[in-house]
Amino acid sequence: MLRVLLVVVLVLLILSSASCQSQYDGYDVSQIHINQGNDPTEMIVSWVTSSFSSLSQVSYGTSQSALSKIASGDYTSYTAGSYKSGAIHHVKITGLAPDTTYYYQCGDVTNKQTSGILSFKTLPAVGSTKSFSVGVIGDLGNTVDSQTTVEHILSNNALSMVLHAGDLSYANCNQPLWDSYGDMVSTLASKLAWMAGPGNHEIEVSSTGMFQAFEARYRMPAVKPAEYGDVTVDSTFCTPSVFQMEYNYGNSFFSFDMGSVHVIFLNPYTTSDPSSAQYQWLLGDLKAVDRSITPWVISVMHCPWYNSNQAHYGEWQTVTMREYMEEVLYENKVNMVFAGHVHAYEATHPVFQNVTKDDGIVYVTIGDAGNAEGHASTYYEQPSWSAFRNGTQYGHGILTVVNSSTLVWEWHRNVDGEFVVVDKRTICNSAFGNVNC
Repeated sequence: MLRVLLVVVLVLLILSSASCQSQYDGYDVSQIHINQGNDPTEMIVSWVTSSFSSLSQVSYGTSQSALSKIASGDYTSYTAGSYKSGAIHHVKITGLAPDTTYYYQCGDVTNKQTSGILSFKTLPAVGSTKSFSVGVIGDLGNTVDSQTTVEHILSNNALSMVLHAGDLSYANCNQPLWDSYGDMVSTLASKLAWMAGPGNHEIEVSSTGMFQAFEARYRMPAVKPAEYGDVTVDSTFCTPSVFQMEYNYGNSFFSFDMGSVHVIFLNPYTTSDPSSAQYQWLLGDLKAVDRSITPWVISVMHCPWYNSNQAHYGEWQTVTMREYMEEVLYENKVNMVFAGHVHAYEATHPVFQNVTKDDGIVYVTIGDAGNAEGHASTYYEQPSWSAFRNGTQYGHGILTVVNSSTLVWEWHRNVDGEFVVVDKRTICNSAFGNVNC
């Protein structure tokens, strides 16, 4: 009976979300999503219009009845074959108060052609010891299972952000699917800051350039605009699993702070050897971290360094990246690494170079949010570093920052409308020698 009740509740949530979509889309404003800037004082609001004469503006304030401040930005667009995108608007709001609810409308404020009134809450200030939780997903796609994951996260009012380890829309060079994906996630993505890095389904190999839809539609807290160079591992397939090129900065790799956490997004599909821009940037980024202010450091990337599933096992760009960078992360006491790519869930014990160690890093594969290709259910014999794995159910993760010494990680399965925690573990901050929190 309880299961039936939960199914009904989930269906009602989905229907409610669909019916509310019209309030988010006003005057040709659609596909609204937000992402944090360098810290909780910044939020970037993005949306799409079919009109290229519409201004890029956001009115906002701490009261729903007084959206007295206005921020302005710009728009971009791109062409892929016969497809021409709409105007993709990006507006950065600065000077926000951390841990505060803001209301906003986006669109052409001057001409009163905007969305309905939406809201978001900024994360705790950098250095704050306040506890908070974020959702973690990978390989979402645009399926019924994808929608279920979105609704599960949307129903959890405790979450402050979404960390997405690549593979967003699964458009696979069919560009209109980026638009339907943008509409599908908008109810959630307009509410929670959604931080995403590139996966292989963002590559979209074409004569006009790779990663172009991802770069045009999203604007993460970049060090500087994206730079493109030579393709070093080529493919003629639209979304190759094995691929590498010079794709630096922009949405390729970046970092940001929230509360007591420093987050680093890395990209296996750009070069990562010691002479590469990504490697050198990573060294500088880690060197600048002050663990007395952000005691936690976590990383997000698409390809899992620790994977005992037969899917995507031992791929070239993954193996070489790990060879170059695993010791860098370990020596700098990174606490957790989240990855997608494999359509399954796996969590490790703290590990370094295949050996479990109290001061090792916990690696989590979370590529099970929905995708469009099904489950990866076939594993090799379970290694000693593998703590838990599941390749038969879709799900998502919740990471709770308890304090400077303790994280709580949960993997939630999405099945039959149930809200079930299948794997739960406590992560101690070994950066301070704390292995028994």
